[in-house]
Amino acid sequence: MSQSILRLIVVFLFSFYSLAVSAVPFGTYDPRSIAMGGAGVASGNSANAVFFNPSLLAQYTSRKHRARNSNYVFPVVSLSVSKVAEGIADLADNNPEQVLSSSIAAYNASPSQATAEGVFTASRNLQNDLEPVANESVFFDGMVGMVIGIGDRREGGAFVISRRFVGDGLADQTAADKQLLADYIEALDFVVSGGASGAPHPELFDVNGILLDQTNSLTSTATGRGLLLTELGIAMSWGVELFRNKIDVGFTPKFVQGTTYEYNGALGNSQLGTTERKENEDWKFTLDVGMSKTLSDKLKLGLVVKNLVPLDFSTQSGGSIKIQPQLRVGAAYRTAKWGYWALDVDMLENKSIGGGDNTQYLSLGGEWLVKAWALRAGYKQNLVGRGDFSKGIFTAGTGYRFARVSFDIAYVDSGPERAASLQMSRRF
Repeated sequence: MSQSILRLIVVFLFSFYSLAVSAVPFGTYDPRSIAMGGAGVASGNSANAVFFNPSLLAQYTSRKHRARNSNYVFPVVSLSVSKVAEGIADLADNNPEQVLSSSIAAYNASPSQATAEGVFTASRNLQNDLEPVANESVFFDGMVGMVIGIGDRREGGAFVISRRFVGDGLADQTAADKQLLADYIEALDFVVSGGASGAPHPELFDVNGILLDQTNSLTSTATGRGLLLTELGIAMSWGVELFRNKIDVGFTPKFVQGTTYEYNGALGNSQLGTTERKENEDWKFTLDVGMSKTLSDKLKLGLVVKNLVPLDFSTQSGGSIKIQPQLRVGAAYRTAKWGYWALDVDMLENKSIGGGDNTQYLSLGGEWLVKAWALRAGYKQNLVGRGDFSKGIFTAGTGYRFARVSFDIAYVDSGPERAASLQMSRRF
């Protein structure tokens, strides 16, 4: 590669560091890339290039009617959720705050060792339920879509229609709530044990010995924001010569419509939560731009900027959720003996939209073809994650091809994330 094109790419990369950090994670939807750790900027094909890098549609060296480089994909479905979100959902279903309040009422109506044990148990259960989710981020990302990807010799195109819901938030347990539950546990332990253990905590009782119900004063919250996005896109790509170097370039003009969601609720009581929804009826325009360069029959490099035109969706509370440009680079290496390897890196930190953790992923994955089967595995790491979000995530999946039809699945249950994806496609 010449010095000229290297300088061009470096300038192109660093020009984006002056942009505001972007909202929502870099979307990974199809099972092939999910199983490979989320990598695809240099390793995608006509079935998923429109999601990663439109220039990859022009990577083929033979005509489409001879090599069957094109794919019709329907459905492609993915769902990714944090394990903390599952814990919060369980909290909402169980309403442990209400259980504690009811147990206090039962104790006051008929003070006894049994009813005192009921308050003790309810306090301990609420404490145990809150502990794994306290001050942890949550996220949710789901998508269903259809793709028609056409790969031809040194040119290609694709059409995509998709529906995506993405959101994140934070479970916030206050120190005052943690102390109050500890006091309830000690006070009722003192009652049950007849003073042998625990502590009296007279501040929890009135002058008549009535146990005060302070569940209404609990201030721990679960907050979050989400976006429901409908997207229509048409990708175009060509092989071009730039500074005496052959590279592939691609563009995906997109029209996007979005509905925003805001949630605020008590962490242990779903009945106290509120959800506000606002539909942004206008279709907004944005653009994905990608480049890729084949250095040899084994090595390929890729670069993509998604959402080059920023998007802004208003919320019911008067705020907005913004999607700024996202920049990712990748490399792919193919060998007959060791399979197909891919590496992607987010070059920008993607800011959360609801107070959760920001994301900036390093993704690494491999694919090995065994007759009609494709075996895939990968790893990804959030470079800016905190707590559980700083943990690495291992991924896996497989695909099976029967004649022209392929079935692909991926599954993730590692680190902070649980995810699954499936896809059916037909080559033509």
